[in-house]
Order: sequence, then C-alpha cells, then structure tokens
Amino acid sequence: MTGMKVLSTETWYGSGYCGVCGDKNVIPNSVRYWCPDDGWKIGVLCPCCTDDCKNRGPLKHDYAVFAMDTERQKQIADALAADGDLDFAQSEMEDME
Repeated sequence: MTGMKVLSTETWYGSGYCGVCGDKNVIPNSVRYWCPDDGWKIGVLCPCCTDDCKNRGPLKHDYAVFAMDTERQKQIADALAADGDLDFAQSEMEDME
C-alpha cells in the first residue's frame, strides 16, 4: 500500500489549514495524501493527520476507489507537483474532485 508522499521540503502552507481536519497548525510542506472520499489530494497536514496519513492509501471499500481511476489520479498529482507550482497543482487536483 502506498501512502502519503512528501512532494517538496520547501516551506509551503498551501491553503493554510490541514486538508483532513482543518487545523491551522500545519507542517509547512506539500504532501500528496489519500482521502477515502476524494482520492489523492495535494496539500498540507497537521502533525496528527500527518501521522494518520503516512501509510494510508486506497482500500477496496473506499468510495474514491469506486468513483475514479485512483492510480491515474496519483500520477497526475505527482506530475503536477513536479512542475514546481504547488498552488497550481493543488488547484488542479481540487478541480478533479
């Protein structure tokens, strides 16, 4: 199972809040993480959610697994982040939902 991936160690606060719980105390690094409802997402996470997401990837009973091609979504997220414009990458991933 593949889980969270750190996309950049440069300081980046994304939307300024944790993509899972909404906490404003975030680790300022961009990550690709799995959301059971929306699939792969790009953003920042709080310390608690970072621990929860480290090894969490798609499970066969997650809604996103039924609703989309999650492997393709992961490839797109990684390619967008590799271009270096994390704000654009995050925006594009949100538009895919």
